[in-house]
Amino acid sequence: MTRIIPRQVILIAIVALVALIASVMIGYTDAPDIELILQNPLQFDEPANRCDSSLCTSIVELLDNAEATIDFAVYGSRSQTEILEALLRARDRGVAVRGYVDKDANNENYYSSTDTWIHEIGNIRDDYAREMNCRSEFSGEPPCKRPDGFNGPLQCLAYNMGQDRVLVAGHASRNPITTMSIMHNKFFIVDGKYVWTGSANISDSGTGGYNANAVVILRSKKIAKVYTSEFEQLWNRQGQCTKSGDGVEEFDLSSGKITTWFSPQDNSLRYGVTGLVAKANKHINVAVFFLTAKYLVADLIAAHKRGIEVRVIIDATAAKNEYSKHEILREAGIPVKIENWGSKMHMKAASVDDQYLVLGSMNWTSAGERSNDENTLLINSKELTSQFDAHFEELWESIPKTWQQKGYRPDPESPNSGTSCTDGMDNDFDNLVDAKDPGCQMDPPSLPDLPPHSIITLKEHKSEKDEYRMVQPSTCNSNYPDWFVCVPINHRRGCSGLPYRRFTATPNESVKLDGDGDGIACE
Repeated sequence: MTRIIPRQVILIAIVALVALIASVMIGYTDAPDIELILQNPLQFDEPANRCDSSLCTSIVELLDNAEATIDFAVYGSRSQTEILEALLRARDRGVAVRGYVDKDANNENYYSSTDTWIHEIGNIRDDYAREMNCRSEFSGEPPCKRPDGFNGPLQCLAYNMGQDRVLVAGHASRNPITTMSIMHNKFFIVDGKYVWTGSANISDSGTGGYNANAVVILRSKKIAKVYTSEFEQLWNRQGQCTKSGDGVEEFDLSSGKITTWFSPQDNSLRYGVTGLVAKANKHINVAVFFLTAKYLVADLIAAHKRGIEVRVIIDATAAKNEYSKHEILREAGIPVKIENWGSKMHMKAASVDDQYLVLGSMNWTSAGERSNDENTLLINSKELTSQFDAHFEELWESIPKTWQQKGYRPDPESPNSGTSCTDGMDNDFDNLVDAKDPGCQMDPPSLPDLPPHSIITLKEHKSEKDEYRMVQPSTCNSNYPDWFVCVPINHRRGCSGLPYRRFTATPNESVKLDGDGDGIACE
């Protein structure tokens, strides 16, 4: 005897099954494929071994839900017990865990808990062999005048300020320095489908929530695959000084378009960040730790000169660096505030025109682009850019206008810098903490002078123009339509120097880029 099941019963069963499947998948489908996490540096008074910030809890949640693999590349670790325990729990339940960290020429890591991670987790490699094989001394002497008392590598500068006026300077550190290439990434890849990355170090001041940082969680198997490929290069490098690059990848996610850039192979500043700056139409907000890259500074000045609203926040410790360009930007009329929180402006971030966002581990320095291991993201998303801009505005308003004036900068470890004299940190890297630091004593010394600069008129100093080799900004070429690309057509010959793999080639190209004639170049 055949039993007939009423249609309503079948429909109810189908609905229940769909609900069951949805409940299983809800952890993945409900979350955005790009989640932006921004840390307010005023939330905590001091760094601590805690996991109260979203920077930390987001990592622990990803690690505790890992099922098969965890790969991480981090600068180091300090006093983040809950993250370490989450990694150990994952390993003990059968998840394959691999890690990669930085080591200096003394085979040491800046962060004090790194060796504990290496011992307890196991299966962690480092870049010590690369550091020993790839160190180099600066050589040669550029043809500009060396400032008195500054004996390090000399950087000659000349910026067009308009009206036949040029700012000229020679920047150099007080003491000679040796180049060091650090493994400066901060990323985790979980189960080949989640990536956590950004500017936050795995430390009591980073993921612990004391510093200003920007992080994203990317829920994309395709992006995780690209990061895994980068991790494999680190894991297998065996002292190699260079990494291979297959071009910048672009992904179209529901939360926005995103491109992935890795240093040093992708020229992240020259082609990525500079491309967005050179194409800006309205405004640019910059929040970075170090800003010393002279060519990018030329593009920021050029943007300001064509009427773009440019604002910059940098770190107080970075403002002590002899190569910092904040006073040059101020001389050009760009508002620059130097934070006075005590904690650090540790972001490496910017927004452009309410539409574009730059995030990652790379400081805006020549080392960040040319020698360090770094990762950078360019994101095309109005929603995420709006979130960043609101956060930037809050940080901007938190800094008094005093620290926007020419020549003014707070001592990073002094009563002028928030909780810096009571936070237990060596905020200015002089090996003196809190009351032992001269800046926190009753009669603090003045900050050391920075290298000077001057304004010259070209008509009166024609020889100076040649001597200082004026830095010219990039110009955009309409033949390159991709939103992150700004490359003068004759800047590079052929495809080998371009960081992206493919773009539309137009018939009037003066350089032969389309090898097979299909309209797509650099395949």
